[in-house]
Amino acid sequence: MPTVDEILAAIRPVKVRHLPAFLAACEPMAARLMAGDIAGAFVQHADKLIDAVALGADVDRAWLDDQDAETLMDLAFRVVEVNADFFARTLLPRLADAAGKIEAAMPAGGTNGFPSSLATGSDLRP
Repeated sequence: MPTVDEILAAIRPVKVRHLPAFLAACEPMAARLMAGDIAGAFVQHADKLIDAVALGADVDRAWLDDQDAETLMDLAFRVVEVNADFFARTLLPRLADAAGKIEAAMPAGGTNGFPSSLATGSDLRP
C-alpha cells in the first residue's frame, strides 16, 4: 500500500466508475457543506463522509477505516479540493454550454418532452 503522502499526491477527479456512489455519499452532506456547516455535515454523516473519501481517494474503505482521524481529514480536504475544482471549472461550464446548445436547438415552446410525432396526436398503435 502506498503511503498517505503518495495517496494525497495521486488524488485526481473522481473516476466515472465511482461517480454514482460518490455523489450518493456526498448528497446527504451537501446542504450543510454549502452552508459552511462542515462540522455538522461530518457529525451527522460521518459514514457517508468516509465512503466519499474512500471513493474520491480511490482507496479501499477497509483500509481507510483503520487510519486515524487526521489521515481521514487530510484525504477529505484533498478530495474536496481536487473535485471542487473539477466540478466548478470543468463539469459545470460544460453542462451549461450543453444546456444552451440544446435550448438553442429546440423549437420555440419546446415539445414538452414528446417527440413531434406524439405531440401531434399520431396513432400510437403498432
